[in-house]
Amino acid sequence: MSLRSWPGFFSVVPTKPVYRRIGWLFTLAWGAFIVFRRLLREGMWADGLTYAAISRNMAIGKGSFWSPIFASSFWLPYNQTETFYEHPPLLFYIQSWFFRLLGDTYVTERVYCLVVFILIIALIVQLWRQLIPADHPLYRWEWLPVFLVFTFPLTEWTYEQNYLDATMSLFCLLAVKYTIAGWQNPQRWFLMATLAVLSLLAAFLTKGPVSLHVLAVPGLYGLFYGRTPEIAKAIRWTSILTGGFVLLMALLVLYEPARIFLQAYFNQQVWAALNSKREVFEDTQGPFGRMYIIKVLLINVAPAVALQAVLWALNRFWFKSREPVRPLSGLIRFYIGLGLAATLPIMATTKQIDYYVVAAIPYMALGLAAWMGPQLLKVIDSVSLSPRSLQIILGAGVFACVAAGVYGVNIAGTPYHSYKDILVEVNKIGAVVPPDTKLGVCPEMMVSPLLHSYIQRYNRLEMTTLDKKPDYFLADERCRDGQQQQLTYLGYQPVSISLKSYSLYHRSDRSVK
Repeated sequence: MSLRSWPGFFSVVPTKPVYRRIGWLFTLAWGAFIVFRRLLREGMWADGLTYAAISRNMAIGKGSFWSPIFASSFWLPYNQTETFYEHPPLLFYIQSWFFRLLGDTYVTERVYCLVVFILIIALIVQLWRQLIPADHPLYRWEWLPVFLVFTFPLTEWTYEQNYLDATMSLFCLLAVKYTIAGWQNPQRWFLMATLAVLSLLAAFLTKGPVSLHVLAVPGLYGLFYGRTPEIAKAIRWTSILTGGFVLLMALLVLYEPARIFLQAYFNQQVWAALNSKREVFEDTQGPFGRMYIIKVLLINVAPAVALQAVLWALNRFWFKSREPVRPLSGLIRFYIGLGLAATLPIMATTKQIDYYVVAAIPYMALGLAAWMGPQLLKVIDSVSLSPRSLQIILGAGVFACVAAGVYGVNIAGTPYHSYKDILVEVNKIGAVVPPDTKLGVCPEMMVSPLLHSYIQRYNRLEMTTLDKKPDYFLADERCRDGQQQQLTYLGYQPVSISLKSYSLYHRSDRSVK
């Protein structure tokens, strides 16, 4: 299917390069402010730290691709082996090379997150241009879907938290890009289909079955994008993608380590989640619990929808414009449909978390931008800004970028407020307890995700129980008094270290039984 220009679309002034520059300047300034708030600061939630620790371990020779290792202890009861079967291993392997190149500092996973996010933005721009004719007024407004990405509340923290979903989204976008390219260029269909299947396999090896929404691309594209449905071609492309993926998976499981890992992963994570035998979340309980993920999606698209409503109201009531503003209907239907395809299947399980909609964010941004673009063009055309006014706005955009840069420099390296206390604690503990040591803790502390992830990521320590008689023991206020008598009996003595939430003990006399 070749790209077509849509006759009848009004000729507007905002196609001038200055509007594009203004759009990009304010998009980059606001986006930098949103991203810098977490990306440049130290500290993140347990999941991202866990993945970084596994990657670091792989980089130093602890664990391998089909046997990634976090530690012998873990806060969830589902993973009780040293091999980390919770998720496929591709992210850990890729990130391990960042640790090999950049070393073991908190900056390493931050650089990885930034690289992934920049690539996602670049793919959003490419996907925008793939489906809009070059002579269309919105073709050069590729900043608009990028701008809308930053209106999603989840963008502020998910892309900077080293979550698997961001890397999976990157590979899914590649699969979408190559599928569309193959559809549009029949002479290169085999190469594009091969690249699409390989990208889908990479997405699957990052976060499993949730990546398979990409298989809906041919059907949605054939049904919704063109002026007339192309059912036969959609079926053919769906068969190609599905057959290629199944073939690669079949070849993969012939390799015994891969088969063992994937079987354990499916039993422990996928099958258990589908049977509601995984984590229990209050938000997903009750008769409408499975619709929680839809609520999350609606909350995230709400700012963009509200902005579209404002633009429509301005055109309809303020500027009194009744001229038809032709939307990019095919692009809207295709990407909104793809966003729903990435979200709705999650309702099959009650294990739903906000950041599970990360894969849908680029699709929804592209669809909403196509819906909003004509209205925005008409508003700007109605305002009729003078060249002097445009120069002032352009200067304000430059100033906003500089201000965002100054903000980033000022906060770089500082601890994020939510994790400041635990960062101080683990750094003090790491100054006393040698790396690769088993650290005893009270049973109540074994379920703490932050403690597990921080002491492993920063200090390479593993948590164990007192019955193992480790050299060091850490107690918090919940169990400090109850363990005191046994600690004294086993020869543990308090370590002179100022900790706010914990007390550290050392067992120097191993002769005490």
